[in-house]
Amino acid sequence: MTAALSEQADIRLSGNDWSALPPIVIVCLAIRHGGVDVRIVQTARKLLQEGCTFVLAVIEGTSLHRTLDDLGLPVVALPRKRLDPRLVLDLVRIIRRTKAGLIDTHNGQSQYWGALAALVSGVPGRVATVHSVYREDHARRWRQRGHEGALHLCKALGFWFLTVSSNVQRYMLEEFGVKSSRLLLSRNGMEDLTDPPPPIDLVAETGWPTDAVVLAIIGRLDPRKGHRFLLTALADLVRAGDRRARLLIVGTGREEAAIRVMVRELNLEDYVHFTGFRGDVLSILTRVDVLCLPSTSEGLPYSVIEAARQSVPTLASRLEGTDDIFVDGKTILFARIGDPEDIREKLIFLLDNPERRRELGVAARRMFLRDLGVERMLDETLEIYTRATS
Repeated sequence: MTAALSEQADIRLSGNDWSALPPIVIVCLAIRHGGVDVRIVQTARKLLQEGCTFVLAVIEGTSLHRTLDDLGLPVVALPRKRLDPRLVLDLVRIIRRTKAGLIDTHNGQSQYWGALAALVSGVPGRVATVHSVYREDHARRWRQRGHEGALHLCKALGFWFLTVSSNVQRYMLEEFGVKSSRLLLSRNGMEDLTDPPPPIDLVAETGWPTDAVVLAIIGRLDPRKGHRFLLTALADLVRAGDRRARLLIVGTGREEAAIRVMVRELNLEDYVHFTGFRGDVLSILTRVDVLCLPSTSEGLPYSVIEAARQSVPTLASRLEGTDDIFVDGKTILFARIGDPEDIREKLIFLLDNPERRRELGVAARRMFLRDLGVERMLDETLEIYTRATS
């Protein structure tokens, strides 16, 4: 651990005085569904429960817009493209109309336009919630620089920073020189389930044999999610005569066409099923034996938290942000990043040892209940909001 990290001040939560917060504008201009949406919905529900005044600014027609609408949460849907500079004026109008004292921006576009809107409007409370390491999110250099430029702008304009995992925290401290006193690590969390979700009819949907060991990779179909490594490992198993495993690919994204081509080229059509975007992920997890997360970059993904909550064991790349929460061989099984051979060996171990799968899942749920609850996350969100407005 670096000196910058070790010197970070201890966080002392200020209590649950949500009522002291000024009106808040939360900005998320992402167009694809992701873990960011989950955290925003959790925060918005808490703000509504506590009687706070707030509004969420999103792009019209996105999945987040539909979700917020369905939940009856206060949302302003902006009929713009993400790169439309008129978004600044839209946000300024929202800030002034609501008499906001705090703006909380999520993702690169939100932080760029939100920072400019904060500058124009003079809103005093300024928070940037950073969910990932931007330079690892994008292959193209200009996209990396654009997103990181938004963080530089936020820092210059006096924003406070909330990071969702230790690797994102390190990124902000070491690469941007953010002072530890203006940054808070608040790992993602989730509420426990009150009732077990109804299982999906997997055989009817896929036609797979009832004794198949079901793997799943859940999230955007994006190069950094590492689908190609998992498919290569699965193809090696099948070629070697091991036909026990089947793979659910849950989600949509820009990489879908390329992944489908790879499935055909590897002759995996009988072993892989694409579900598309699904709103019943909890029900899908009831039929999953192993969640797979072969990513090359992550913060602390909600999919692995959801799996732990439902006692589903996870095979994941060893990434900072995950490996300081989950313990290899106890609450998770780690594989080397981008290594299909290592993934294959770990899959064989899990296929051969159903009891170890069960033990990993049970231990992961215990850890979830202890460390990854939503109330802890929300208390930390309140802490950064309070600091930014005081």
